[in-house]
Amino acid sequence: MIRGWAILPLFLMLVLSVLLLDGLMPRFATPQVARAGWGLVLVLAVAMACLPPVSGPAGLPRVDALSLPFVLILSVAGLASGERSPVLAGAALTAGVDHPVLFCIGAAGLLPLLHARGVVSRGMVAWGSAGAAVAAALLSGPGSGRLAVLPVPALAAAAALMGVSLRPLAGGRHGGSGGVAHLAGVVVGLCLAARMLVVWPVVPVGAVWGGGVAVAGLVLALVGGGRALGARDAGRVLADMLAGWGGLGLLLVGLVMTGRADDLPLLALGAFRALMLLAGGVGMAFLAAILTLERIAEAAGSLDLARAGGLAVLMPRASGLLALALAGLCALPPSGGFAVAWLLVQSLLALPRAEGLVGAMPPLATLAGVGLACGLLILAAVRLLSCLVLGRPRTPRAAGASDPAPGRLAVPGACLAGSAWMVLVPGGWLWLTRRAGWEAAGLAGPVPSGALPDWLALAAPGGSGMLYPLGVAALLALAGGLVWALSRLAGTVPSRPVAAWNEGAPPSPPWMPFGEPTAQTGPAQFAGMLPWGAPAGYSARRGLRRIVRLLRYAARRAAWLVEAGVAGVSRHAMGLVLLWLAVAALARMWGRS
Repeated sequence: MIRGWAILPLFLMLVLSVLLLDGLMPRFATPQVARAGWGLVLVLAVAMACLPPVSGPAGLPRVDALSLPFVLILSVAGLASGERSPVLAGAALTAGVDHPVLFCIGAAGLLPLLHARGVVSRGMVAWGSAGAAVAAALLSGPGSGRLAVLPVPALAAAAALMGVSLRPLAGGRHGGSGGVAHLAGVVVGLCLAARMLVVWPVVPVGAVWGGGVAVAGLVLALVGGGRALGARDAGRVLADMLAGWGGLGLLLVGLVMTGRADDLPLLALGAFRALMLLAGGVGMAFLAAILTLERIAEAAGSLDLARAGGLAVLMPRASGLLALALAGLCALPPSGGFAVAWLLVQSLLALPRAEGLVGAMPPLATLAGVGLACGLLILAAVRLLSCLVLGRPRTPRAAGASDPAPGRLAVPGACLAGSAWMVLVPGGWLWLTRRAGWEAAGLAGPVPSGALPDWLALAAPGGSGMLYPLGVAALLALAGGLVWALSRLAGTVPSRPVAAWNEGAPPSPPWMPFGEPTAQTGPAQFAGMLPWGAPAGYSARRGLRRIVRLLRYAARRAAWLVEAGVAGVSRHAMGLVLLWLAVAALARMWGRS
């Protein structure tokens, strides 16, 4: 018997096809069709995730359980951005296909669209398409011997979709500012890796290849974090941070492969739940940050970190929203990034390993790499926030910026609220993606009690602990409220009512509306700093001379001590030789006794 909701996948594919046609030909429909279509896709995906699975009529498209989480994230991104672009629709159609060849065709067609949006380079389009084609051929061929080399082309295709170069010291020149297309590429790349390496192989690929994929993902995460730390534009910083999270997602896919190969379903399920929280919680935080940066760019102009600044007072609501979104992108508690990092660490600790130091070294090295990647992401977020929000305005347009209307920030705020819901009440999001987790972990038949998600807690894969994000948030709120109350009781007021970036200096005269000319960007900035650097140079040289004198005195004393020691040894050489012979004789006699 075929139930009535078995026709929902067909409706979903039809709506996504209309959205793809609207993106390719914008005159096909009115602009309001995009948001309405993405809203309908979201409703259909949620309904399919809540209703029990049924088999539809033969010949109709099938959207399996693993497709729904990625389609949900892409539909929320399309609904929030309202872009009439074929990238999101093509990404959702690719993620919703449950066939290796069709998935490969969709990924190969998506790569040129990502290249047009500045997400990937031409080289990535070439070897990404080749990797997807080879992986699909290996999966479609007879026998399981071909799966021995499957992770290589699958990893190349996933890295190309996410816009991460396989060359750590090159490949970053092509990138453009972060946008919704970057989120679509990362989501489809993670979906490709999870399908081709975990679900579609007829037999588990192997724990050795799982470790190799995890190491490759960790290297890509470190590369993305390093590039985010050195990027010059705010949008590019966000794009590189998302690429770093994509590398950590590949690390989680490697852990899922290891759990399935070693018959550890709870380990695979825990790593896959971390992957879902990464795609959902971190992805929604990235979407909120991107939309907030668009509002800031409309008011303040350039987002170059060397030219922007001083927005904490001029745009307090947008700056606060951006700070909260960046907290979710850099693994600060109790954000989605922190939940992902906690589950990742617990999964690494639950891995089977040999006894002794040799067996403990690989997990410890991976933990150190994860900590370094999270540290790079935190430094990149602090650098972005300090350059963009703190300080004083560096351009006339930035000095005249003001907060947009509250309605313009409603969509980024809703995305941030969705990210907080996925993390603070993780049971809701994990319940919607429960069947995808069971399929990835290889749980068939009755589901064990440990595989059911808790509504308010995240369980460690090894059963060693529980994380309550809502409790962490309550503790942080209590500490923040206590600090606010103490500051109010102190009754301190600023000594002079001026802007914060003036640091207590008097207001500028009317003929200097942007402050001191030496603080403005341009060729005069370096020349204006020379008079201020001269007194500092005098004091620095005086301190340097003092250090040099101390070093010379220490060198003379050390030379005198060496000479005195040599002279003493030369005068008493015979006595020292006799003393050494006596000590050796006593030691020999002691050994015989």
